[in-house]
Amino acid sequence: MRADPGAPGRFGAAWLAKVRRDGRWRMHAVLGAILGALLLATSLATAALWPDAEQVPIHGAADAAGSEIITVRVTDVVPIPCAQGGPGVDGAAEPAAAAEPPSSDCFEVRATLPVGKPVSFTLNHMNTHPVTPQEGDRVRVITGGSSESGDAQYYFYDYPRSGKLLAIAVVFALIVIGVGRWRGALSLVGVAAAVGVLVAFVLPAVLAGKPPILVAVTASAGIMTLVLYLAHGISHRTTAALFGAMFGILFTAVAGFGVTRWLRFSGIASTEDASLLVAVPGLNMNDLLTATIVIAGLGVLNDITVAQASAVWEMRELNPQASKRRLYLAAMRIGRDHIASSIYTLVFAYAGAMLGVLLLIYTYPRDLLDLITSEQIAQEVVRTLIGAAGLVLSMPVTTALAVLFAREPQADDAPAAGGDDAAVRVS
Repeated sequence: MRADPGAPGRFGAAWLAKVRRDGRWRMHAVLGAILGALLLATSLATAALWPDAEQVPIHGAADAAGSEIITVRVTDVVPIPCAQGGPGVDGAAEPAAAAEPPSSDCFEVRATLPVGKPVSFTLNHMNTHPVTPQEGDRVRVITGGSSESGDAQYYFYDYPRSGKLLAIAVVFALIVIGVGRWRGALSLVGVAAAVGVLVAFVLPAVLAGKPPILVAVTASAGIMTLVLYLAHGISHRTTAALFGAMFGILFTAVAGFGVTRWLRFSGIASTEDASLLVAVPGLNMNDLLTATIVIAGLGVLNDITVAQASAVWEMRELNPQASKRRLYLAAMRIGRDHIASSIYTLVFAYAGAMLGVLLLIYTYPRDLLDLITSEQIAQEVVRTLIGAAGLVLSMPVTTALAVLFAREPQADDAPAAGGDDAAVRVS
């Protein structure tokens, strides 16, 4: 019998394919074990840090005895001189000012309670409320102390916006779903889950006195796991992005912890910070600052890790025979371009959020260096730099993990006789 000359080659190819399959199986097992350990650690940390309801201090705007917030309908708005005695800004009494001519920038707002009772309060248009209510508008008022006649006094609180905000959210959701289809819908589910984690876990835990950095890292791990697997599915590609994001989160937490202490921050850079410390006396404001850095960078971190993992996978599909080194270097070139744009995003996001404060501080008679090194501005500089550093370092880590996890070339991945196009596989 004549031997088949192709038999040894076929046997060798089958043996090599089996070895590769066994190697992939081992990688599946290792990745599953690591991911399971991460999920278990996140779950245990969440359970340990979960606050009891009685531990959370609640200080609402209407906590004072007899105070409540009510929505009323405006029936009339009458201009009055601000300098005259009687009710002043937002209904507070103020003495007459003889040295200044009366101004007509104040308004007496007359309104009707839901039960039909008429009430009134005063607004200072120039100082506190540049948007004057009009007849027929609905506004929210808060009750204060009683007047000399025994009737409750009412003060302007805010405008009701829930319906309009809901309309904006619906339009946004329609745009995302219209463009992103199912991926867009799943991303919205991920956003809702992330907001739920922040509201149900992060805020109560920090207010209850739990360590803010541990709370932020635990919540960030849970949020990234939820949003990544919801939006992108369960795969090695998504797992590479998750592990890269976790590296960025841990680096940001450690760097923030060290830098805020090295710069001797107090953590109190605004009246809101001071008010929070009064409400929660045991709160470590420096650790809270680090927690804000960790959480603030999640969105951009998600973006760049997913993009890098996807870039590696697509290049592997287009060129299955490329070596790991070549694949890594090509993906790094893509990542460097993405890093530059992401840093701009981070810097301008912080600058835009701080624009009002920057304008106010810029008017102070201080030189630029003194301005930048003041704690109020230095905190924002540190937020930006540490967040950007974590973002930059997560890129090569994610790229390396994606190259490691990507499917190895198989025997049937060799280019066919039809040329380069035949080597392109469509998954």
